Amino acid sequence: MLKSPPLRALMLLVSLAMLAGVSIGQSGNLADLSSAGKAALRDQQFDRAAKIYEQLIKLLPRSAEAHSNLGFALYMSGSYPDAITQLRKALELDPHLDRTQVLLALAYFDSGDFNRAVPILEKAYQSRKDDPVVVAHLGLAYLRQNQDDKALVMLTRWVELEPRSADALYFKGKASVYVASNSFDQLSKAAPDSYRMFQLRAEMLRQQGMIPAAISEYKKAIAQKPDATGLHYALGTVYREAGRLDEALSEFTTELKISPNDAMTDYLIGDVYLQQNKLDDAQQYLQQALRLQSGLAEAQLDVAKAYRIQGKTEEAVSVLKSVVAADPSREDAHYLLFGLYKEQGHMEEARKELKIFEELKKKTNDREQKMLRLDSTN
Repeated sequence: MLKSPPLRALMLLVSLAMLAGVSIGQSGNLADLSSAGKAALRDQQFDRAAKIYEQLIKLLPRSAEAHSNLGFALYMSGSYPDAITQLRKALELDPHLDRTQVLLALAYFDSGDFNRAVPILEKAYQSRKDDPVVVAHLGLAYLRQNQDDKALVMLTRWVELEPRSADALYFKGKASVYVASNSFDQLSKAAPDSYRMFQLRAEMLRQQGMIPAAISEYKKAIAQKPDATGLHYALGTVYREAGRLDEALSEFTTELKISPNDAMTDYLIGDVYLQQNKLDDAQQYLQQALRLQSGLAEAQLDVAKAYRIQGKTEEAVSVLKSVVAADPSREDAHYLLFGLYKEQGHMEEARKELKIFEELKKKTNDREQKMLRLDSTN
């Protein structure tokens, strides 16, 4: 079962902001209770706050603010049914408490009542499109209801609002997978023997590491639609990864006839020739790839490797410098520069590039471990 992201801290800030300007409108003991209640909420003493607001409600049973604040305290204590009761009472007394509406939706959400949460969140979204709490919970509620297309829209918006949030990125990815899965299910029913179905099965088998079976399905797709863009390219990449370079070259060459201005296909042909140590052929296709797409880093790296094999160290270094200038996060480029500087005897530069490489590698490993931990909890 999917779990809600850890948004409690953010919700706390939102809800505490709701308390600003709240006044019970009485003096003496009521004013003291009101101040004590707000202080307890501010200090996150939710059990104490609940008791204070229970006392206030006995004195002022028709105070929407008191019911709302009691509902908030109960919600933050995890007492969702009681929180819902108080929040609904607050809204009966004052339907214009917008933040109380949002809090009620969150209480429904966390109690698993998505059918009640969604309409409230949808209404709130109309005026709070930049509120990540509303956006995230609406997207996740859609996901729980299997409304995957709607979920993907909302979760994409969440990523726009919080682009560095691992939770936002994770759940957007989940929604994307579900949307794709639904489309593939429809494809299997509508066109079970189409070349697209063969292609899909090939891609799934490839992901599972079942390479011979994947190759077989790609061949079936090609037999049915030999001039389809991308099929020969896909089969060629499978052959290349399996080390079957001659077969990969054949498929990429066929793909290039179908799509003659595709930089990636030119690059892959050049890469195969480079692996076969056919440097002249490799450079011809790599340069063509760069004419079509000047910033194609993979082709630039291969050009640098070819220069290195030819002993043109300065040319290789120059190419790699341009790669890391455009994208400093390229681990492979920094590692190649490390090797080249070491060969030249430029040890200070070599140590610098090795340090950068190791730092980038650590960040990549940490990110992968974090995503694995996140995945294991959902």
